Amino acid sequence: MNLRLKLILGISVAILLGTVKLSAQETWLERHLTAVGSFLDDRAKAGLDTNFLAPPKHGFMVAATTSFAGINTTVKGNDIPTYKDLHIHMKSGLNGNVALAVGYRAISVKYSFNISSGYSRNFNFSFLNNSVGIEFRRHSADGMHGYMDASATPKIANVNKGDTRLNATIINGYFVFNSRRYSLPAAMGNGLIQKRSSGSVTVYGLYLNADLNSKNEMLSAMLGGLKKLEFYQAAAGIGYGYNYTPNRGKLLLHASAAPLVVFFTRSFVTAAIDFPLPDGTSINTEILKSVDPKHKIFLTAVARASAVYNINDHFILSLNALLNDVQFNSAIGLKVGMNDWIATGTVCYRF
Repeated sequence: MNLRLKLILGISVAILLGTVKLSAQETWLERHLTAVGSFLDDRAKAGLDTNFLAPPKHGFMVAATTSFAGINTTVKGNDIPTYKDLHIHMKSGLNGNVALAVGYRAISVKYSFNISSGYSRNFNFSFLNNSVGIEFRRHSADGMHGYMDASATPKIANVNKGDTRLNATIINGYFVFNSRRYSLPAAMGNGLIQKRSSGSVTVYGLYLNADLNSKNEMLSAMLGGLKKLEFYQAAAGIGYGYNYTPNRGKLLLHASAAPLVVFFTRSFVTAAIDFPLPDGTSINTEILKSVDPKHKIFLTAVARASAVYNINDHFILSLNALLNDVQFNSAIGLKVGMNDWIATGTVCYRF
């Protein structure tokens, strides 16, 4: 065998060995990716009664979501000190955003941007599975607007955008008893398909921290120097949720609701007053006063509704809405109500 032939054979063997090694590397990578996918697929089915619930056929997904949210606030009172009869009604501007998400099974990443700035600041976080879930929302609204009618003032006063600022932190949580056959994530088009109708008794929890600030000095003066209202509430209750699917998961209609018992509440009023001095002058200062509730324990509520349509194994459409109804009645007859709502529409493609 001459030198040239040996050289050609040597190079050929080297190329062949390199190709085999590269193929082995690709096989190793593919093997581990398959293992991770199998683990996530098994986790998606773990603990489920597959006659009622099943993961989608395809694990990967891309989705586009549009969300709208808002807050309505009402303050009412009869024969209230300083204000006599009082009625304030305000609502935020409509807040809207669009989000794009990619993921596999229950794991996803999302990027969102505003299309309507009803909130000056807005942050949302959620973790939802069959048994337990938590949703955190923190938003601020400078665009609250409406009107104020008080017998102590000569006429109805308009509350314009920028006159007030509302900051709210709301945390919703749930625990589902029948998580093998009933899924709240399935009702949101999120990772599972409800094949047969089912429902469950559910424990709900709610925490609220909200403050309403007056940024308009004239409006504050009309309210007897009122500068700020603060509310802290924690509530829990037992309700029921039901997923109705007439055609083995192609269409799903969901409704759930619960009365919540408010077992912790703290409320404060900050007002500006003129404090007289011994020399006959006065100084303007602010005082913070606790407001006692009319009842130590009272009720509020939470409700959700949604519709999911699985067009085929790839395309899914969903609509869902959440409403928190927050109430507070003070010992002096002042009633404060706040409705915080969010509605979401999603188009999802699985592959």
